Amino acid sequence: MTELNNLCLSCMNDMGGNEICPHCGNSGVPESVSFLAIVPGTMLADRYYIGKCIRSNSEGFTYIAYDTQTDERCTVREFFPAELADRGEDGLTAVVKSGSDAVFADCRASFGELWSKLMRLKGLTALVSVYDLFSANLTSYAVYHDIENITLRDYLLDNGQGYISWDQARILFMPVLSTIGTLHTSGVIHRNLNPSSFFFAEDGKLKITDYVIPQAASAYGELDSVLTDGYAPIELYREDDPVGSWTDIYSFTAVIYRTLIGTTPISAPVRAQNDRMMIPAKFAEILPPHIINAIINGMQIDPTDRTRNAEQLRSNLSASPRAVSASAHVFPHTEPAVPSAAPVSGTNAREPIVTRPHDEANTHSDRKNSSQQNYEQFQAQEKKRKTLKAVLIAFIVTLFIGIAILVSALFGVSGGGSNGTNTTASQNMITVQSFLGRQYNDVVKENEVTGNFIIKKIEQSNDAVPSGQIIGQDIPANSSVATGTTITFTVSSGPQVFPIPDVSGQTYEQAMAALSAKGLVCERAKKYNDGTHPANTVAETVPPAGQGVKSGDKVTIVVYSDPEDTETAAPDVPSSFDGENQTVNDILSIFN
Repeated sequence: MTELNNLCLSCMNDMGGNEICPHCGNSGVPESVSFLAIVPGTMLADRYYIGKCIRSNSEGFTYIAYDTQTDERCTVREFFPAELADRGEDGLTAVVKSGSDAVFADCRASFGELWSKLMRLKGLTALVSVYDLFSANLTSYAVYHDIENITLRDYLLDNGQGYISWDQARILFMPVLSTIGTLHTSGVIHRNLNPSSFFFAEDGKLKITDYVIPQAASAYGELDSVLTDGYAPIELYREDDPVGSWTDIYSFTAVIYRTLIGTTPISAPVRAQNDRMMIPAKFAEILPPHIINAIINGMQIDPTDRTRNAEQLRSNLSASPRAVSASAHVFPHTEPAVPSAAPVSGTNAREPIVTRPHDEANTHSDRKNSSQQNYEQFQAQEKKRKTLKAVLIAFIVTLFIGIAILVSALFGVSGGGSNGTNTTASQNMITVQSFLGRQYNDVVKENEVTGNFIIKKIEQSNDAVPSGQIIGQDIPANSSVATGTTITFTVSSGPQVFPIPDVSGQTYEQAMAALSAKGLVCERAKKYNDGTHPANTVAETVPPAGQGVKSGDKVTIVVYSDPEDTETAAPDVPSSFDGENQTVNDILSIFN
């Protein structure tokens, strides 16, 4: 049995008596990501020795840990939504905030349902091995064997160029896609797939992590959203859109895009307004056409146009007979290869090395030559088709321009405009000017604007710009567009208003940290303590919890004084006041 005192709290490996861990290079107690996370070195459920918190979100915390019964490292996921609960005095118990009991219970039930399903699934290559699910400290925990090493995001950032080839990516992603398909058939939709939700296991294969409950995976959920821009599909940003296998297909395809292209895709809300995402020419030349088509189909904004399930995406990525038949082209067939172990935490990240069993070398060579011939034939056919298409398009464009010039010459139409648009020689084209900084209500009253554009409006909170001012337009200034074109203005709705969190019962330092993180300016006042409350704990805030405020507003944190503080008088506090460290008597004197 390993001595717990010899374990590194950052990686849970035996330090061998060294002050600095020879495995991860860390020493001492690791810094916590949140004051609500369990303190490293705590024993949980008389079994799990808790180490560093490796991840947190609105649903809870994930810790590296040590299972004292099996004598091995593990990972513990704790359901602990900070919006809904605080820690008890023991540093473990979840104390649900006033008025949050129903939401907490509903979210906790979703947590148990999700991890119960994962626990029942066995033998999937990319699935973490969940082996324990229990309740303690008035909340719930899930435990899995796998230790999360380097994430796919970190690997791509560290490999020098930021991307890898499709041959390398195929080896990593195809087993993952099979696991995703099985998850879907078992009723599990991940909702949060992004490069940080995949990690390399010790055998070099990718595994899926960062599962979240539905209440945290939507812009309209009951918990703060964990959506990752660029990877979350449009339905997760909308209140009533259905979610299904197609939701994960978008996110997974976006991860493939990031892996092959080296940049994060444009976010779905932006694409929904003006979709300008494309495959850069540098990669369009080297990626197989069926891979480009698979990415385009898997990342369609409209879910009804999108690849619907894992099997369909697999066909598109592998150019299976079904996909080949649908596209009327013969694509090269590629055989799966065996990757070498991926780097783990503490090593220099390297790209995976492709290896093949020696006794399959000749067979593979024959298949490769045949595939190359098929591919070259396809490229020749594709080049011929594109040439004919280009000639036809050029002819149509020339014909259209000629007709436009003839009409202009016959009717002599010309004119001018102001306040945002200028007409060109053709009556149907206008030049867009900048509307930035102008008041939206003024712009939409101008006939030259409403007569030439179809106007749409998007409101967006902005702490620095007054309400009603235009802060964005989807058609750049000086662009020439046809009359009747839709132009979308992004209009400031002013600072975002949000409810003051309930910080009662916390220490002043904890409350100040929580409120300051939301952009609020904190002040402190004392309240009379009859001895029944711990000194320096929060009695209330002014304005009270739940009242709407915006970033930059002042909030006074009223704390209980030391019971021996005779300077603090009556417990009544007025509705608003200013001042640092004021007593209630000081505050009341303002109104006398």
